[in-house]
Amino acid sequence: MPELVIKGWPAILLAFASSVAITWYYLPKVLKVVNERHLGDKPGKHKIHKKETPTLGGIGIFAGFIFGFLMGVNGYMHYVSYFTAAAMLLFFIGVKDDLIYINPWKKFAAEALTAVIIALFTDIHFTSLHGFLGIQSLPVWVYYIITVFVIVLIINALNLIDGIDGLVASMGIISTLFFGVWFFLSGDYGYTILAASLLGALIVFLFYNISNGPKKIFMGDTGSLVIGFTLAVLAIRFNELVASGRSVVALESAPAVSIAVLLIPLYDTLRVIVLRARSHQSFFVADNRHIHHMMLRAGLTHRQATLYISLFNIVMIGLALLLDGIGILWLGLLLLTVCGISTTLLYNYVKRRESPEKAVAGVPRAG
Repeated sequence: MPELVIKGWPAILLAFASSVAITWYYLPKVLKVVNERHLGDKPGKHKIHKKETPTLGGIGIFAGFIFGFLMGVNGYMHYVSYFTAAAMLLFFIGVKDDLIYINPWKKFAAEALTAVIIALFTDIHFTSLHGFLGIQSLPVWVYYIITVFVIVLIINALNLIDGIDGLVASMGIISTLFFGVWFFLSGDYGYTILAASLLGALIVFLFYNISNGPKKIFMGDTGSLVIGFTLAVLAIRFNELVASGRSVVALESAPAVSIAVLLIPLYDTLRVIVLRARSHQSFFVADNRHIHHMMLRAGLTHRQATLYISLFNIVMIGLALLLDGIGILWLGLLLLTVCGISTTLLYNYVKRRESPEKAVAGVPRAG
């Protein structure tokens, strides 16, 4: 019997449908085991939820994502084994951290190892800075260092914003939709399949994550680490596709556009690093100073905060594409400025809302 090879649209649809089906099948199973074994995420000092909530939803995400990817990618990538091995390493690190605890430095080392695997054993690494700051070429080893840094940065950025219902899943859906459509239009079906597989798993998970009934579940590090890793791979491929001249559109500022796609996690991570450095606080110590925390303090629900953040991200992607011609540096500074102004306005609103003067407005002061 001849080998059955599925290509093009059918392979993409197979990957997406397989991912949806497997995630839909496994999430209820994970929920049942977590509830029976009392493995839920308990409320804590820096946690927003008020009652124990099932976690390990990342198991369902990973199962659907990797199954769909492997079902559809046959013949499109020669380094599938290395990508899968790296993703599995992060998956098991996430499971351990969700179930027990893992030293932050050990987790960081595992993230760095996955980035090194990708940089050295696949063609997923930077080869150009797109003329940024007039730089046309660099030694090969510098590109490998940049690749490892970017992968670790994006993994941690997605991990850090996993604080309210639906946020990481929504950021993942927006990113995979953008990259997936771009790759498809550029004829890069292997990475279209990668994006479609993650998209299918995230859509199903989002349904569970934003519910308020017995189906509610968190993804945990099990999910956020793998999602961040996959988005990092997609972002690097996006930049390299443009640099090679094989992109559907010849962008002038591809690095800044890819930053816009992942703007919320990247900007929030930069902001938190600065705030923690000013407070002489360890980067690995959790706090409640993220943007989504401020939005909750502004009176929004989890769903509202996630919706507004998602819409803002979409607008920033559109702005980046519209102003692509102004250059990487200026576009990057513009995105940072818009985020800075928006955050300042939000902070000032929260401050006025929580001020004692507002709380006792109209009541004469004693004495």
